Amino acid sequence: MTGDFGRLLAAETRKMRRAPVAVICTAIIVAAPALLAAGAILALRANSSSSFAAKARLLVHGSGWTAYLGTGAQVMAVAVLLCLGFGFAWCFGREFTEGTVAGLFGLPAGRGAIALAKCTVLLIWSLLASVASTLVLVGMGLVLGDLGSQPPRWWLPLGVCLLSACNTFPLAWLATVTRGYLGAVGGLIGLVVATQLVTSFGGGGWFPWAVPGLWSGLGGADIHVAGIQLVLPVAVAVISIVATTMRWRRLELGNA
Repeated sequence: MTGDFGRLLAAETRKMRRAPVAVICTAIIVAAPALLAAGAILALRANSSSSFAAKARLLVHGSGWTAYLGTGAQVMAVAVLLCLGFGFAWCFGREFTEGTVAGLFGLPAGRGAIALAKCTVLLIWSLLASVASTLVLVGMGLVLGDLGSQPPRWWLPLGVCLLSACNTFPLAWLATVTRGYLGAVGGLIGLVVATQLVTSFGGGGWFPWAVPGLWSGLGGADIHVAGIQLVLPVAVAVISIVATTMRWRRLELGNA
């Protein structure tokens, strides 16, 4: 069984490495936060009157490394959810959309093991993308200069990335239930809209999909997220992985 699971991991890893959606999404996650955060800081330094500078003044809180890393973390909260969301939807949904799910029934490993292998690869992808994005963000800050002696709270953007990644796991279950990635993409859009609505009514702190953004400072510098609220996205990921694995175990061809 261990050998079968290892082969499943290798196969799913090859699929993700060769998938254009994974390459494009990873590039956006790694590059966009650093570029936008640096652009915001430079626009404020130049005292620009452009529309970008006006928006930067709303996002940037504090000064130096705190302002730079906080801005990057805010971008990460959105970019990771959207980009990994597309990747998760594709990973599970493609099997149904492209008709390859039938071939999976002939593998010696159980269908639950296949789902668990997919979730494991997605978890590793999320971790690597989060670490790479954080390193690039800090590196860009060092190049930018004049931010202070050392980056305080460097772990904030990394934590925001990982929590946002946890919030994307329900899309794996949704792609399985709807038997395609379009349903999961629709669910992703619904989550984004729901997050905006819940946050606007003041309940974002207890809505898992709003927690990473609020922690990064998207709701303002005065909003604080409690430790127990940071656990909510992790709980979402665990529940989603279990639910997706169980759904795949009961999966039947031709039945919803």
